Amino acid sequence: MYKAVGTTFVAKDTKRMLLNLRSKDVSYPYTWSFWGGKIEKNEEPMDALRRELQEEIGFVPPIETLNPLDTYHSKDKSFTYYTYAIITPKEFIPTLNRESSGYAWHDIGQYPKPLHNGAKITLNNKKNIKKLKTLANIK
Repeated sequence: MYKAVGTTFVAKDTKRMLLNLRSKDVSYPYTWSFWGGKIEKNEEPMDALRRELQEEIGFVPPIETLNPLDTYHSKDKSFTYYTYAIITPKEFIPTLNRESSGYAWHDIGQYPKPLHNGAKITLNNKKNIKKLKTLANIK
């Protein structure tokens, strides 16, 4: 079974969320997605997320709260993807590695295109949009 984890960040100061533009060097290049990656054997999702953030943005930003957003299971149960929303005090500038070719802070519900298919499913889900807006304190 293959497991992976990803996150978006929601900044309290602007109420916007951060997405990652995947580079040409990874699968699904030049699509907007979450920050994260594969969960290694015997690794918990949160440990994997912290490791991936360190690798992908150069540091783990301040985390006020960590909120489960969505869990995806493939039909044959061979793949699971855990998505979180991290509330951080303010927008920050990630240090990109070879896996990313860009980043952008966006209004919740107003996403860049093209979205990675998995991110599209999660971010266009009405329940998840409502959850993100509640976390961001958007009325």
